[in-house]
Amino acid sequence: VGNVYGKIIPIPFNLNTLNLVYGEEKGNILKEKLEDAYGVGSRISILDLRKSKDPDIKAIADYVYENIFLKYTMKQWGQTPEEIAPSVSGRVPVLISYDNRYFQDKYQGMPLDGYTKLFENLLNHENITIKLNTKITCIEDMKEAKNIIYTGPIDELFGCKYGRLPYRSLNFVFEKESYQSHGVVNYTVSEDYTRITEFKKLTGQKDDSTTIVKEYPIPYTGGEGEIPYYSIMNEENLALYEKYKELLKDRNIHLLGRLAEYKYYNMDGITLKALELADELVKQEVGINL
Repeated sequence: VGNVYGKIIPIPFNLNTLNLVYGEEKGNILKEKLEDAYGVGSRISILDLRKSKDPDIKAIADYVYENIFLKYTMKQWGQTPEEIAPSVSGRVPVLISYDNRYFQDKYQGMPLDGYTKLFENLLNHENITIKLNTKITCIEDMKEAKNIIYTGPIDELFGCKYGRLPYRSLNFVFEKESYQSHGVVNYTVSEDYTRITEFKKLTGQKDDSTTIVKEYPIPYTGGEGEIPYYSIMNEENLALYEKYKELLKDRNIHLLGRLAEYKYYNMDGITLKALELADELVKQEVGINL
């Protein structure tokens, strides 16, 4: 959900949101217009919706753009929606349905014992060696390995020789207090933070106390303690990424993940990509089809 000047509304903007913003009578009229123009159950990017010639649909698009999309995008990315790639802006569609879920996947869940235990189990294998506090500072350090899967920032692999690839980072501020009605509430307009997550509402824990975290977007500078979370995908930055990628041509290095591929992945998407790469490498090694 989103907090728009203190009013809680479903996000992505959908037919339920329509009634909350415009009232049921006008909301039903606008619903028919949206369904006639785009079809029941469709997902329309806000930038496409703003191109409508219908003044009522254009008014909806302007409301969503101003109150949900514009200020949130500028907080999160430090850029206007028009300055970032359509693949990013397309992540916040308008839904012509009453489905309040952000993700419409059939199966959704959380690891039963949390992500820490999940990764401990994944890494607890005789063929896996963990080395902490070990930086690969030069591409030449990788010469001896048969196959390298690299998941770090590709520009830092080359000492940022062409300049640093821009990312957005986050400052997480933890607080403990009973707080909100949903697991995640997005603050799309006036606050400095973009969202608040209340963890017990995601895990189903029952407790009088609670823990929340506020997310404050900040530029990534490569400074100590900063973590690059979101690649800022536009034509200029993607061209710079391709320059770094060209330096890996004909090397035994496979790029994987948000940082190495300079790409926005959801967790299910990158898990699938990792499994596909693993199958490909095993197939090359043993010569079998998986």
